[in-house]
Amino acid sequence: AHSLNAGGGLTTNLDAVPWAKRLPTPRIIGDANCTALTTLALGGNRQYFIPFSVPRQVVLSGLRISVATAVTGTAGVGIYDNTVVSGSDSPGSLLAQVSGGLSTATTGDKTGTFAGGNLTLTPGILYWASIIGPAATLRALPVTAIGMALGRTANNTTAITHLYATGTAPTLPATAPTSLTAGTGSIPAIYMIEA
Repeated sequence: AHSLNAGGGLTTNLDAVPWAKRLPTPRIIGDANCTALTTLALGGNRQYFIPFSVPRQVVLSGLRISVATAVTGTAGVGIYDNTVVSGSDSPGSLLAQVSGGLSTATTGDKTGTFAGGNLTLTPGILYWASIIGPAATLRALPVTAIGMALGRTANNTTAITHLYATGTAPTLPATAPTSLTAGTGSIPAIYMIEA
């Protein structure tokens, strides 16, 4: 909903944006165009950071991934807040992580709850979903479905869809690395489990 404020400017009520809560069919972080999912082989020990925001207050109890090709191991999955590094928005502090991580040893949906309880996401705030694991193949969002790009590569039309750094699976560091590489292409599908 939109209204004029006292100064004549346009005010947007983000809480009024229709964004249905659907427990049996949770939303995927970054999904904007409902294009069919693809698959993505994770880079082993590569920590992915995917920017997103929500149009209304969302209370999450945990996260889910969907394993298409199994590899023995565990993926760390969580959400970071935003910080500014050298003038650029970047992942900052770890806000919540799935307790014990999510197994990639068998195929199918893997859901976990946050260690420490629910996480409330505020509309209009930038967050970063993150995953690090073995080189399993997960369901993924193709570039045509991703709603928030991080610009484009220099002199090119390729969208930057995520940032990444090398880490040690399944560990999510308390603070994201400050040296991050721009990634293009599909991103892992991380489902938001609402409380």
